[in-house]
Amino acid sequence: MYYIIASHGEYAVACKKSCEMITGAAPQFSVVTFTEEMTKESVENAYREIIAEKGEEQCLAIISDIKGGTPYNAAITIRHEYPTIALVSGLCLGMMIALNIGDTLESAIEQSREIITGEGVSAAKQPKEAVGSAEPVENNGIVNFRLDERLIHGQVATYWTRTLGVTRIMIVDNDILSDEISKKALQAAVPSGIRLSVLSVASAARKLNKGAYTGQRVFLIVRRTNIIRELLEAGVKVKEVNIGNMGVKNGRKQIFKSVYCTKEEIKDIQDIEKSGVLVYAQMVPNDDKKKFTSFIN
Repeated sequence: MYYIIASHGEYAVACKKSCEMITGAAPQFSVVTFTEEMTKESVENAYREIIAEKGEEQCLAIISDIKGGTPYNAAITIRHEYPTIALVSGLCLGMMIALNIGDTLESAIEQSREIITGEGVSAAKQPKEAVGSAEPVENNGIVNFRLDERLIHGQVATYWTRTLGVTRIMIVDNDILSDEISKKALQAAVPSGIRLSVLSVASAARKLNKGAYTGQRVFLIVRRTNIIRELLEAGVKVKEVNIGNMGVKNGRKQIFKSVYCTKEEIKDIQDIEKSGVLVYAQMVPNDDKKKFTSFIN
């Protein structure tokens, strides 16, 4: 029997090493490391390779670091392909130690819930984070328009939504509408208390243009440059577009950290700028905004 453990960066690798320091060899843990240049599809393929090598029947669970992160979202797809494999979030050293000494997955999860304790911790309320300066354009409610191929993932779910004070995440993608697995993954990843819309280009443009989201704070996310262009051509009003993540794929070259583009995608972005919309690169809210064309001119 084995478990696949997955995380952003080297966290899962470090957890396994720490577990081995305490309990000895841990061959039952196969590690998947998610890096910035990877796509959700490449994480899915990493899971499939391990399962093909070690067997579906022997895999008890995929354990990811956080719910809604790309390793978790990719595992949702795998779980639909291999329904006997469980999916767990909250990877931590305590959970791994319990599993490595022979406890069941259910017991390890319960034990990990009891690990966090604190002494001298104030019960004072945490101050609210300041809402970002982005304001809705006209009456469409959009506070940020972002291209991110991972759609709703860790940075979006836990950082951007809080910083922007988001009340609705809107995913615009014609293909996802007919993909039930992808829609379920998005529903699982959206943060509690935030509404989710998954719309076609035509439907999103129609609703935004007629002011259906007036008074809301809409975080509009797409995964292709042509969708940005099509929304603008359909009359959606925005002042700027954020290019956040475009992963490594055939025909793409690196433009800057975490962004790879084909010639056609670069042309889309240049056309968007020519229409009067600023296109900038910003991975997380505390990064500086950098004009996209400064990297390609």
